[in-house]
Amino acid sequence: MNAITKFNGWNLTFRKPSEEQVQLPPDITAVSSEELGELFTKLTSWTDYIASQKVMAELEERAALKKKDFAENSMLIKRMGAQVKGERITAVKAEISIHPEIVELENDYEEKYAYRKLVEMLLTNHERDLSLVSREITRRSNDLRSTRREWA
Repeated sequence: MNAITKFNGWNLTFRKPSEEQVQLPPDITAVSSEELGELFTKLTSWTDYIASQKVMAELEERAALKKKDFAENSMLIKRMGAQVKGERITAVKAEISIHPEIVELENDYEEKYAYRKLVEMLLTNHERDLSLVSREITRRSNDLRSTRREWA
Protein backbone atom coordinates (compact mmCIF):
# COMPACT_ATOMS: atom_id res chain seq x y z
CA MET A 1 0.00 0.00 0.00
CA ASN A 2 1.45 3.38 -0.93
CA ALA A 3 1.67 6.34 1.44
CA ILE A 4 -1.14 8.31 -0.17
CA THR A 5 -3.57 5.38 0.00
CA LYS A 6 -2.65 4.75 3.62
CA PHE A 7 -2.99 8.44 4.46
CA ASN A 8 -6.43 8.60 2.84
CA GLY A 9 -7.41 5.56 4.91
CA TRP A 10 -6.82 7.65 8.04
CA ASN A 11 -9.49 10.10 6.82
CA LEU A 12 -7.02 12.98 6.85
CA THR A 13 -6.84 15.37 3.94
CA PHE A 14 -4.57 18.08 2.65
CA ARG A 15 -7.01 20.73 1.57
CA LYS A 16 -5.97 22.52 -1.53
CA PRO A 17 -6.63 26.25 -1.17
CA SER A 18 -9.78 27.30 -3.02
CA GLU A 19 -8.26 30.46 -4.41
CA GLU A 20 -5.72 30.60 -7.24
CA GLN A 21 -2.03 30.48 -6.48
CA VAL A 22 -0.71 33.86 -5.44
CA GLN A 23 1.31 36.02 -7.79
CA LEU A 24 3.17 38.78 -6.00
CA PRO A 25 2.85 42.21 -7.54
CA PRO A 26 6.08 43.69 -8.91
CA ASP A 27 6.23 46.14 -5.98
CA ILE A 28 4.65 44.96 -2.73
CA THR A 29 5.39 48.30 -1.08
CA ALA A 30 2.67 49.80 -3.31
CA VAL A 31 0.04 47.32 -2.05
CA SER A 32 -2.38 48.42 0.66
CA SER A 33 -2.04 46.92 4.13
CA GLU A 34 -5.32 45.04 3.70
CA GLU A 35 -4.17 43.54 0.40
CA LEU A 36 -0.84 42.67 2.00
CA GLY A 37 -2.68 40.81 4.78
CA GLU A 38 -4.70 38.91 2.17
CA LEU A 39 -1.52 38.05 0.26
CA PHE A 40 0.05 36.76 3.47
CA THR A 41 -2.97 34.59 4.27
CA LYS A 42 -3.16 33.14 0.76
CA LEU A 43 0.58 32.54 0.58
CA THR A 44 0.50 30.81 3.96
CA SER A 45 -2.28 28.44 2.90
CA TRP A 46 -0.55 27.63 -0.41
CA THR A 47 2.82 27.16 1.32
CA ASP A 48 1.25 24.77 3.83
CA TYR A 49 -0.44 22.83 1.04
CA ILE A 50 2.71 22.61 -1.08
CA ALA A 51 4.73 21.50 1.97
CA SER A 52 2.25 18.65 2.46
CA GLN A 53 2.59 17.69 -1.21
CA LYS A 54 6.38 17.69 -0.86
CA VAL A 55 6.19 15.23 2.03
CA MET A 56 3.84 12.99 0.06
CA ALA A 57 6.17 13.18 -2.96
CA GLU A 58 9.12 12.21 -0.75
CA LEU A 59 7.22 9.22 0.61
CA GLU A 60 6.20 8.10 -2.88
CA GLU A 61 9.76 8.51 -4.14
CA ARG A 62 11.14 6.45 -1.24
CA ALA A 63 8.55 3.71 -1.79
CA ALA A 64 9.42 3.55 -5.50
CA LEU A 65 13.14 3.25 -4.70
CA LYS A 66 12.52 0.51 -2.14
CA LYS A 67 10.36 -1.40 -4.64
CA LYS A 68 13.06 -1.16 -7.31
CA ASP A 69 15.84 -2.17 -4.90
CA PHE A 70 13.80 -5.13 -3.67
CA ALA A 71 13.15 -6.34 -7.22
CA GLU A 72 16.83 -5.98 -8.15
CA ASN A 73 17.99 -7.82 -5.04
CA SER A 74 15.40 -10.57 -5.53
CA MET A 75 16.55 -11.12 -9.10
CA LEU A 76 20.19 -11.10 -8.01
CA ILE A 77 19.59 -13.74 -5.35
CA LYS A 78 17.53 -15.91 -7.73
CA ARG A 79 20.23 -15.65 -10.38
CA MET A 80 23.30 -15.98 -8.17
CA GLY A 81 22.22 -17.82 -5.07
CA ALA A 82 25.12 -17.77 -2.62
CA GLN A 83 27.79 -17.66 -5.35
CA VAL A 84 28.91 -14.06 -5.04
CA LYS A 85 32.13 -13.60 -6.97
CA GLY A 86 33.82 -10.41 -8.24
CA GLU A 87 33.39 -9.87 -11.97
CA ARG A 88 30.58 -12.37 -12.32
CA ILE A 89 28.34 -10.42 -9.95
CA THR A 90 29.05 -7.23 -11.89
CA ALA A 91 27.89 -8.90 -15.09
CA VAL A 92 24.75 -10.28 -13.44
CA LYS A 93 23.93 -6.85 -11.97
CA ALA A 94 24.32 -5.35 -15.44
CA GLU A 95 21.95 -7.98 -16.86
CA ILE A 96 19.42 -7.28 -14.12
CA SER A 97 19.64 -3.51 -14.65
CA ILE A 98 18.33 -3.88 -18.21
CA HIS A 99 15.56 -6.33 -17.32
CA PRO A 100 12.21 -4.78 -18.43
CA GLU A 101 10.72 -4.94 -14.93
CA ILE A 102 13.73 -3.13 -13.45
CA VAL A 103 13.74 -0.54 -16.24
CA GLU A 104 10.05 0.14 -15.57
CA LEU A 105 10.65 0.45 -11.82
CA GLU A 106 13.65 2.72 -12.44
CA ASN A 107 11.55 4.95 -14.69
CA ASP A 108 8.80 5.10 -12.06
CA TYR A 109 11.36 6.09 -9.43
CA GLU A 110 12.87 8.77 -11.69
CA GLU A 111 9.42 10.26 -12.36
CA LYS A 112 8.72 10.45 -8.65
CA TYR A 113 12.16 11.97 -8.03
CA ALA A 114 11.55 14.63 -10.70
CA TYR A 115 8.09 15.41 -9.29
CA ARG A 116 9.52 15.81 -5.80
CA LYS A 117 12.23 18.16 -7.08
CA LEU A 118 9.60 20.31 -8.81
CA VAL A 119 7.45 20.43 -5.68
CA GLU A 120 10.55 21.39 -3.64
CA MET A 121 11.26 24.24 -6.06
CA LEU A 122 7.66 25.45 -5.84
CA LEU A 123 7.79 25.28 -2.04
CA THR A 124 11.05 27.23 -1.94
CA ASN A 125 9.54 29.92 -4.16
CA HIS A 126 6.43 30.19 -1.98
CA GLU A 127 8.50 30.32 1.21
CA ARG A 128 10.61 33.13 -0.28
CA ASP A 129 7.48 35.08 -1.28
CA LEU A 130 5.94 34.49 2.15
CA SER A 131 9.10 35.78 3.80
CA LEU A 132 9.09 38.86 1.59
CA VAL A 133 5.47 39.67 2.46
CA SER A 134 6.14 39.00 6.15
CA ARG A 135 9.09 41.40 6.14
CA GLU A 136 6.95 44.08 4.48
CA ILE A 137 4.25 43.62 7.15
CA THR A 138 6.91 43.90 9.86
CA ARG A 139 8.39 47.01 8.24
CA ARG A 140 4.98 48.67 8.12
CA SER A 141 4.26 47.73 11.75
CA ASN A 142 7.58 49.21 12.84
CA ASP A 143 6.93 52.38 10.81
CA LEU A 144 3.50 52.70 12.44
CA ARG A 145 5.00 52.28 15.93
CA SER A 146 7.66 54.91 15.33
CA THR A 147 4.99 57.32 14.03
CA ARG A 148 2.93 56.76 17.18
CA ARG A 149 5.95 57.52 19.38
CA GLU A 150 6.46 60.80 17.59
CA TRP A 151 2.89 61.83 18.39
CA ALA A 152 3.16 60.83 22.04
